[in-house]
Amino acid sequence: MALAASLIVMCSGGYVAFRHYHSAGAPNVQIASAQPVSATVDLFNSGTLRGADDETTPLKEVSLPAAIVHLSVVLPRFSEVGSYNVNVSQDKTGSQIIATGAGNAVERDGGKVLVNVTLDLRAAKPGAYFLATVRGTDNGTYYYPLKIN
Repeated sequence: MALAASLIVMCSGGYVAFRHYHSAGAPNVQIASAQPVSATVDLFNSGTLRGADDETTPLKEVSLPAAIVHLSVVLPRFSEVGSYNVNVSQDKTGSQIIATGAGNAVERDGGKVLVNVTLDLRAAKPGAYFLATVRGTDNGTYYYPLKIN
């Protein structure tokens, strides 16, 4: 009887340890955050901040969710068509980029220039950031305040 009881205790303990080990190693996956979100940022009438020290014009802050974002950016007046990178960074020097996307800007009706990119902002914590548009041919970079929800 003692032998049977000890075998039951050992098997039960092994089963509990096995279940604990395999459930602790499973990663937590958030399915909802993987769903892409579409957003548009209209910068057509916005001023720009160029470089790290230009604080001349206060800009309207734009807002994006902490998700995968299919972003359409209407570029400011007089923007040229061509290749662009759109970056999200924590600072205006661009050294702390948290997401980047590339696209080809095209002119749409009304003379507005539009670029479409996909940004993965799932790892971004809610707070203040900068949205930067970088034109590929001359590396001209313009910064806009951004809030991630």
